Amino acid sequence: MPTTLPLAPSQQMMWEFMTALDPAHPGDARLVVVEFRRLRGTLRVDTLRQAMRDVVRRHDALRMRFDRIGPEPALTILPHVDSPLEEVDLSGLPPDEQQARVEQIAYAHRNVAFDPGRAPLWRAALVRLSATEHVLALCFFHMVSDGWSCRVFVEDLCHAYAARLGAADPQPPLGVDFAGLAALQEAELAGGGIDAAARTGYWAERLRPVEPYQLFPAPPPGPDVELSAEVATRFAFPPEVTARLRPAARRARTSPYVLLLAAYLVVLSTRAGRRRVVLGTTTLGRESPLSRQLIGQFTNNVYLPATVDPDAPMRAVVAAAHAALAEAIDHAAPFHRVARAVRPDFPRVRPWPDNHLFDAWFQSAASASPVLSCPELRVEPVDITARPAPGTPPPVLAADVPPDCLPVWVKRGSPIVVVDDDRAGGVIIRNRGVFGDDLVAGLIDDYVAVVSALVTDPDLPPARLRLPDGACFFDHATG
Repeated sequence: MPTTLPLAPSQQMMWEFMTALDPAHPGDARLVVVEFRRLRGTLRVDTLRQAMRDVVRRHDALRMRFDRIGPEPALTILPHVDSPLEEVDLSGLPPDEQQARVEQIAYAHRNVAFDPGRAPLWRAALVRLSATEHVLALCFFHMVSDGWSCRVFVEDLCHAYAARLGAADPQPPLGVDFAGLAALQEAELAGGGIDAAARTGYWAERLRPVEPYQLFPAPPPGPDVELSAEVATRFAFPPEVTARLRPAARRARTSPYVLLLAAYLVVLSTRAGRRRVVLGTTTLGRESPLSRQLIGQFTNNVYLPATVDPDAPMRAVVAAAHAALAEAIDHAAPFHRVARAVRPDFPRVRPWPDNHLFDAWFQSAASASPVLSCPELRVEPVDITARPAPGTPPPVLAADVPPDCLPVWVKRGSPIVVVDDDRAGGVIIRNRGVFGDDLVAGLIDDYVAVVSALVTDPDLPPARLRLPDGACFFDHATG
């Protein structure tokens, strides 16, 4: 029999955000996670399909659907869902045509909306390039999976494939269903000996009052602006800066990630003329060994308010960022509790997304997925650019979105910084239709300059920084 359940704690923020983008059609938000793998060697396709069914039986999240759309949705875990694996044979095409078709498949995976009421809320395509080379494309609705789950899925698929061929024992049952997963998340959020009242009190003290603020200048989007079109602009630190980063972080008794986060706070504060800046970031949300074996949405968003004194040394910003991140992780709580603490009338104004709580977003890229081995197969991670087929219509135009939802879409499309796992650079992701190339180019120039100054002279105050010449890239008006 199907099992109907409420949202797990870590799903609350994601659902609130999706319904704020389109209350009637949250699947139109196109919030997904994707994974692409190249399979080299002899592949038994029928065995792979059977192994995928084994993974579906193992993880409740892969059999999930939403039976009620609204502020408090109902989840149903179905007893059986068939694998959605689609096979595409491109082996007869020349390499350049194969590449174009694979990029189009990747685009479709990212941009075809999921219907939350229909299971499965994930899709898979096996693309045959030759007798000994395939590409496996996976896409998951973000309500059922996070980035770590992609890795779990592929590892479990390889294990099940080997077991089907008699090269490994079948995996033992996980011993936890979706209800148990939700309870596990609650227990992990309650770790550290800080009770729920203290956690919500912490956020009320740190984040109130909430002042809607569009940090990056953004004109109202025209009706033909593509709201879901994201582009990533890569940046890299000079080698001499990268070489100094880890020693500078050790001297500050923090991590390279925190040092890079502090540098971004300095950029935003200096350019926007604001002493107080709130950064949003995310945590893995998997504290126990069991949670690291499960497919599901586990990540937690946390919010880091920091005051940047223009006359104090930048090392003071590093210390403040370190303390803010540690305290935020210690006080992590389900989004509904945070929202009620910060916005007491939250139940009345919903949907009310968490991007009201931060000025800008900063996070780390996921660690590189490992190369895996199956019988006669090498399973390698591969990056695939997503490109639409000629004539493909835009997924979401501004004209298609309820007008009162447009500010949330604009905030979603504002620049976010994702630093690489090796901390040598990263990408800035934004909606190019709303936020121009000049803004991003200036932001990158500023950021590289501040990181360079911070690792060289942490006693330098922000007021004495020499940023690259150019326009001030932020306005000062609330939006």
